[in-house]
Amino acid sequence: MECNKTIGQVVLPVFYGVDPSEVRYQTGEFGKGFQNLLNRNISKEKEKSLSEVEATKSMKLKLRWKNALLEAAGLAGFVVLNSR
Repeated sequence: MECNKTIGQVVLPVFYGVDPSEVRYQTGEFGKGFQNLLNRNISKEKEKSLSEVEATKSMKLKLRWKNALLEAAGLAGFVVLNSR
C-alpha cells in the first residue's frame, strides 16, 4: 500500500473465498486467522521480554498490517466467493 501512495503503483485486490468487509474490519473467519497470525508473530511471553522500543515497533507493525488491510479492502477489486 505504501507504493500505491508514494509512486502510484496499481493495487488490485482479489478476495477469494472471503467477503471484503471481513478483510476490512478483520471479522469472521478471516479475522480469527489474522488474529492468530498476529499472536503467532509475537507471543505474549516474548512481548514481555521485549524492550519498550521493540514492543513499540511490534505494536506499530501490527497497526500497519491492519491499516493496509483496511485500505486494500476499500479498493475496487474482484470478489470470488463460491467458485470451483
